[in-house]
Amino acid sequence: MSNEELKFNPTGEQSYELEGRGRYNFIKHNDKIEHLVAEARYAEACQVRYEAFQLLAEALPEDEAIMLRWEHTNSRAAMTILYGSAVDHFRIGDLEMAMAQLEMLLELDPEDHFETVNLLALCYVAMEEWELYDELLLDLTDKSAEAVIARLWALYRREGRLDAKLLSLLKSRHKAYYAELIATEHPDDEAYQRDIASERPSQAAEAREWWLLTEPLWYEFEDFVDSMR
Repeated sequence: MSNEELKFNPTGEQSYELEGRGRYNFIKHNDKIEHLVAEARYAEACQVRYEAFQLLAEALPEDEAIMLRWEHTNSRAAMTILYGSAVDHFRIGDLEMAMAQLEMLLELDPEDHFETVNLLALCYVAMEEWELYDELLLDLTDKSAEAVIARLWALYRREGRLDAKLLSLLKSRHKAYYAELIATEHPDDEAYQRDIASERPSQAAEAREWWLLTEPLWYEFEDFVDSMR
C-alpha cells in the first residue's frame, strides 16, 4: 500500500497514518482550499476538493477497509477534504455522490469526528434507502438536532405522519433548529456571517448554517416542512 509519494503507515492501533508528499500532501491541498474560500472563489475550491478526493479514493486499497488516525495531520486533512467534497455534492443535490463519499468517510473515521451520520441519514431518507438508514438509527441520538430532524423526516416519508414525541423534542430541546426549519426566510447576511465565524456561534447561527447546507432537500420535499408549521 505505498508508492514513491504515498505511504500507509500502520500505527499498531488498527489504524494507519497517511504519509504523503507531492500531490498526496493533503495539508497543502487543504491550505489551497482555505485560501480560495477566503477569496470567495468557491467554484475553484470545490474543484480542488473534488480532485483531492479523487486522489484519495484512487489510493485507498480495494481489498480491505482501513481506518486513518485522526491525530495525524495529513490523514486528518485528507478526511477534511473528503467531508468537504461530500458537502459540496450535497449542496448541489448530487445525493448519490455525497452518500458514497460519506460512507467512505465513516469507514476511514469510524469515531465520526464530523458527525457524518447525520448528513448520511438525510441522504438515505431522501433516496429511500431504508435498510441502510435503519443501520444508522442507533447513532441518531436525541442530543443532536440534526439527528432528531432526520428521524422525524424518516417517519414522515415512511408512514406519512409526524411523530408527536420527536416533534415535541425538536421544539423543546432544539428550538433554534425548529424555528429555522419552518422559517420562510433564511438570510445569509452579514449578521449571520459574523455570528457563525465567532468563537462561540449562537445556536440560531448553527441552525442557519445547517439549513443552508441542507436547503435543496427542503425545497424538493417542502411538504415535510409545511406539515410542521
